[in-house]
Amino acid sequence: MSISGGVFSLRRIQLWVYTSWFEFLIRYRKTMLGPLWLLVGPALFISLLGLLYAHVGGIPVEKFIPHLTIGIVVWTLITGFLVGSTRVFQKAQAQIMQDGIDLIDIVMVSVLSTVIHFAHQVVLIIVVLAFFKVPITPYALVSLVGLVLLIINGIWLTIVFGIIGARFRDLAEIVQAIMRIAFLATPVIWMPSKTGRGGVMGAFLDFNPFYHFLELIRAPLLGTPIEPLSWILVLSITVTGFLLAYISTRLLAKNIALWV
Repeated sequence: MSISGGVFSLRRIQLWVYTSWFEFLIRYRKTMLGPLWLLVGPALFISLLGLLYAHVGGIPVEKFIPHLTIGIVVWTLITGFLVGSTRVFQKAQAQIMQDGIDLIDIVMVSVLSTVIHFAHQVVLIIVVLAFFKVPITPYALVSLVGLVLLIINGIWLTIVFGIIGARFRDLAEIVQAIMRIAFLATPVIWMPSKTGRGGVMGAFLDFNPFYHFLELIRAPLLGTPIEPLSWILVLSITVTGFLLAYISTRLLAKNIALWV
């Protein structure tokens, strides 16, 4: 397996989108609510937990629930990339064994499938921001830059973790355990301070990559500033990640068919 030429040709991109959308529809075709299940669970979680934590923490509901909603929805995207990447090549075992599919095709279908799930949950963010009348300024468009960076990082994550996960099946369990801890250590269900930084976890947040990716999307929507450190760290991770993906592909991609 390898990445062939013409990676981002129009025909190939259309194939990725079609396959991702088809898999998404198949997943929910026999359920009564269909894709609405992507909204029901998070909506209940945000409503109940938001009211409870806002009361316990003494934070105004109109401030905490938008913070929580964006955090939960973006965290779902981050978790989807990380957890999904560990088994991406195992799920495509039949296609890999037939040697009729490229590495990048499997990776991009997985990434786009996760993005499609995320796109459905964005409705929750729109509803909450509108309900609490959170002012939306041109600065909010910066969140789109943060979202694009997060999705781009999902590509190299899927490549690297997919290769490692094909060789070491325990990676999936390890990542899930780490993500449970990271969820509590990242300001998703709690607020570090009025400015969105420092506070409870102090300097630890500066070394939490999940926090920085989350901030690039959440801060502009809530009208809070983004610290330069967040941009520096996210861009550094992006460059380093793709370098790692390139090396991993060159050295190990040919072994995936043997590992799965």
